[in-house]
Amino acid sequence: MNRIDYINNIAKYAARFVVEVDGFNAIGNYHINIHAESFLVPVLNEILGLELENLNATQRKNFPAIDLADFKNRVAIQVTSTSGLEKIKNTIETFGRHNLHQQFDVLYIYIITEKRVQYNEAKIAEVLPDGFLFNSSENVIDKDSILQKINAISSTPKLLTIAKLYEHEFSDIQIEERKKKFESGYLNSDPENICPNMVKISFPSHVYKADLNLDEEAITENLNEYLISIGKKKVKNLKPAKLVQRALKGYKAMSSDWILYENCLYTFRNLNQGNEPFRKIIDIGTIVSIECSDFYEQNEATNRVFKNLLRNTLIQLCYRKGIEWYGPRETFRFANSRPPKLKQVRWKGRKESTKTVIFEMINKKEGHVICYRSLAFKASFLNFEIDWYLVINPTWSFTNPGGYHESRFESAYMSGIKRLENNNSIYNYFRFFSYYLAYTDLFTPEFPHLKIHIPEPISMSPSLKEAKWNPVKVNEKDIDAPPTDLHIDTELENIKLFEE
Repeated sequence: MNRIDYINNIAKYAARFVVEVDGFNAIGNYHINIHAESFLVPVLNEILGLELENLNATQRKNFPAIDLADFKNRVAIQVTSTSGLEKIKNTIETFGRHNLHQQFDVLYIYIITEKRVQYNEAKIAEVLPDGFLFNSSENVIDKDSILQKINAISSTPKLLTIAKLYEHEFSDIQIEERKKKFESGYLNSDPENICPNMVKISFPSHVYKADLNLDEEAITENLNEYLISIGKKKVKNLKPAKLVQRALKGYKAMSSDWILYENCLYTFRNLNQGNEPFRKIIDIGTIVSIECSDFYEQNEATNRVFKNLLRNTLIQLCYRKGIEWYGPRETFRFANSRPPKLKQVRWKGRKESTKTVIFEMINKKEGHVICYRSLAFKASFLNFEIDWYLVINPTWSFTNPGGYHESRFESAYMSGIKRLENNNSIYNYFRFFSYYLAYTDLFTPEFPHLKIHIPEPISMSPSLKEAKWNPVKVNEKDIDAPPTDLHIDTELENIKLFEE
């Protein structure tokens, strides 16, 4: 499309805007006016080069007479569907009475229907604050005023952005949905199943606590011998957590499902069992079994400690599933092999499937691997009384050709993939992780210290058609990274995970 096409499209949708407002106002329904304020913010920002915000949404303080404001450029805008002189005078009078002319240099009154051909400037001057400039031909604006300014824009990308904003807001689908909403008060009375991005978890009823019993000097000396053997400097001392890690490694019992709190070790592992490796690093006589709820309900501090224990236990569960914890980003991601390569895993939802979880990012010009893209997620934990949930936020991790350290192109590629993906893509990743973490068979026995349950949809009414409410994407900038095939992952789109 060329410049003229964009302008014509904008004019078409701008006319729809006026017709829709007139229609609702004619039956005494003014909800559309409030909606118009939010729509006009990005549009007027693009056209007028401002940084407007909707005061009804961003400011607790009540600003009479104005709806939108750019505090940096000192511009205020009133949005109204009433075009008469009295409305203009009342707005200006209220503006001055509340000394807003001391905060703003310019006041626009945007008529979302159609402004009058002429206003009595003498009567307007009677209510103007001293020294404040306001001319109805310049400061009272409507659709036609905006179209004149749009027609003066020479930048085609800017016209494309404005055209997308208008088209998204005044397409047939959006107008139809607003009609249902404003006339009936809801979109659809039929319920729908939704699935929040959290799954229920369960864990042992008790957590075990014990004092540490470590030979700090021997552990540090053993570590220093190793450091010297690989050409690194010795360390003087180790933090408690590092001491525990080194001690467990010495007993070939490397595990993450524990936490230190007030110089004691806490874990879901039964420390009273004679074959438990952790018994080698604790004072057996200090072992205490605590009911989980008694521990995490003590105060905010113990609740946070318990959540950290859950996270460390999840790290151990994920390790069994080929997913590693990447501390610098606090992210769980599929671990690459040595040497690194594209990776697929077998998993089961309603049926057994294969999913590519690590993609090779190939330089299109030179043909070599730039980095690897690993499917990943961030995790947090919530509890509602006695019920606990794992919150899964899917994401990606971009690693260098070695397959572990973060790629220097991570931020660029992450921005690029986020622009490509939609809500449905993220939802499918969530469902995949939910099933993958929950799945067990004869060859992958159940992890005894943390169980992930299959997500259960929740019935909600009214239903919302997500696809019709996706925000418009206006940024089409190229990513600042080497050229590569950065495409959306579609492997999960046709796999049904729930019984529907």
